[in-house]
Amino acid sequence: MNEIEQALYDFIKENFSIGDDPDYTPGVHLFDAGFVDSLGAIEILNFAEERWHIEITQRDLTLYPMNTVQEIAAVISAKV
Repeated sequence: MNEIEQALYDFIKENFSIGDDPDYTPGVHLFDAGFVDSLGAIEILNFAEERWHIEITQRDLTLYPMNTVQEIAAVISAKV
């Protein structure tokens, strides 16, 4: 994992009470697996915007899949 992926992975693990669930990986679909809901998605996006000083727009949400740690990290990486 790169630095952005690791920071996102750790943030989600700590803030969504995932613990040591073996199903939680950087490639797991966070919503389908039940790790994150729509309010959690907002929390993750706010964290990303504050930490990396970027703006994730409605257009970004439409154009790019952001269902896994890897996908969210790719969008952040493109913006920093």
